[in-house]
Order: sequence, then structure tokens, then C-alpha cells
Amino acid sequence: MNTFFIQHRSPHHAKNSGYDRLLDYYPNAKSLLGQSRTPYQLAKLVSGLVNQKAGVYNSDSLKKDIELFNRLRKQNNTPAIVHYLNAERDIRFVVKHKSLFKNVRFCATFHKPPSVLAWRISNPKYVKCLDGAVAVGENQLDYIQEHFKIKQVAYIPHGVDTQFFYPDVTQRQPNRLLFVGQHLRDFDALNYCVPRIAEKNKGLSVYVIVHPAYKTKVAYHKSITVLSGLSDIALRQAYQEAGLLFLPMLDSTACNSILESMACGLPIVTSDVGGNAKYLEGTNSILVPKADYHQFIDATVTLLGDAEKIDELAVLARQKALSYDWKVVSKQILDFHSSLTLR
Repeated sequence: MNTFFIQHRSPHHAKNSGYDRLLDYYPNAKSLLGQSRTPYQLAKLVSGLVNQKAGVYNSDSLKKDIELFNRLRKQNNTPAIVHYLNAERDIRFVVKHKSLFKNVRFCATFHKPPSVLAWRISNPKYVKCLDGAVAVGENQLDYIQEHFKIKQVAYIPHGVDTQFFYPDVTQRQPNRLLFVGQHLRDFDALNYCVPRIAEKNKGLSVYVIVHPAYKTKVAYHKSITVLSGLSDIALRQAYQEAGLLFLPMLDSTACNSILESMACGLPIVTSDVGGNAKYLEGTNSILVPKADYHQFIDATVTLLGDAEKIDELAVLARQKALSYDWKVVSKQILDFHSSLTLR
């Protein structure tokens, strides 16, 4: 059986990050990136006529659709799975006409929380054609089943490369906070809490790693260093050097920054939103009610002052991360694909 993955890679993800790392562990995965001879201007024109209320669809999406159609047509009804790595984009014409391909099952992985899916895919016309869906956050399950009416939906966690992201306690800076990323991050909480934490913890340093476009969201403070464009090695070192991950969030499903922090044995203080509690289950990480700035401050100050507790949480975080290793997750995806073909 052939398995075709419709690939999309967020440009801000490091080489060793991102959901498309799944393809490095899935046996005989076939990646479709849109290798079509369709002229760019034509693809841009046609895709520009497509309603974006059913998810993102651009010139690259059209080329992927064309490439997928040609690949499926050439395989002459050989059994196959088509898996869209990002259900919030690229799903249109081939899946709409899936009746042309009798032995093919279509599925996709959803990454956005319901608060985003509600407007990103307000028209579910195309995603309703999917035979199956993977939710990377437990908080997505009810929404996907209720609004998209997909036959088979499974929670399968996002993976992390635990071989690349690993602890190194010799580099740890006890008074270092780390804030990574921009999607659904609570910058207001960051800007409010850091000066007040610094008042109670002399010598505090805070590394904020964001896309250059988001640097202006970080208010100046003498303890803050803002970084962008780090290499994979430098990103890993930032995790290893930190005392803890300080990551207020507005919402979530799976969060790469949390997974990579766990893999590096980093204690975590984050918001109790979306899928965070499930991912951090059993780690004794600190989950703070959304926008409870004072609890963020108190919990962070207390933890920074307790070296023994940090050591304990570091071990638990690493242990939990191993259950999200891509070798484990890819097997769960493979089993899900098998269940689709048996239906």
C-alpha cells in the first residue's frame, strides 16, 4: 500500500522541529510538495479564486492537488492512504472527488484549537470528505467530530526528536527563564510578569526566542534578551541553558516549544489551556489559569528558588518526552492508517 503525505513546512520551524518530521520515521513515506509544471502565475490566479473559508489554499496548494491527482491516477487503483499533514490548508479538489479513486482513504492532521478552527475552516465542505482525522490536542476531538462529521477521529500526540533535543545539566543557568515562539503566546503576560519576577529574583535573565516580526511585542526590560533566527544547535543550547520554560499562552493544542523543552529536561510553567494539561500529565509541571499573572509570578519565583524541585521536574519532563518520541508517534500514525483501510 502506498502512503502519500501532503507536506507543508512552517518556515519558522527549526530543521529538527515541526510535524513533517513524521516522514523521517514513517516507513516508505511518499512526500508531495507540489512538484507540478503548472506555471506559478496560473496557479496563483486559479488558487486566488478559491474560497479561503475552507482553509488556506494558495498556488502551492493547487500544485499539490495536481501532483496528487496525477500520482493517484497513475497507480491504477492500488490501495493507498493520502494524509494531509496540515488539515488547515491544501484540502480541496482531489478529496472532493475521491470517488474517482476507489481504494484510496483520505485523512488529515488538525493542529489548531477550536478557537482558530471556527474561523479558519468556517466552511467544512471539503474536510467533511475526509475518511479520518488526527487531533494533536485532546481539546480538538469534540469540535472535529461535531463540526466536521469525519467518520474516524483519533487523538495522536505530536512527536519530538528526543535524540536531538536532550538535557545537559552542566549548561543550566539557574536564574534563566526561556520563552519560545509566537503562535498563541500571551505576550501581555510576559511583559507584565517579567519585571515583577525580576524584582523578586535578583540576577534574573530572560531569553525570548521569536520570529523577527514579533520582536515589537516584547516590551523592553533590562533582564530580557530577544533572539531570532537561531540555528538548531543554538536553539537546543537555549533549552539546555534555561532554568525553566516560562510560557504563558492564550490557547494550544500541541506546542513544539513545550515538547522540545520537555525533551531537554526543562521544568515548565505554562497556561492551563487547550492540550497543555494532557501533554504535561505526570510531569508535575506548573499549569496556571489563563491570564492569572500573579500566580505566574508567584509560581515562577518559588520554583526558581528551589533547586531540588527543578531537578525533580527536569527528570519527569524528560521521561514524559520519551513517550512522544517520533519513533513512538509514527507507529501510532501507521496503526491509524491501517484502521482506515479496514473500514
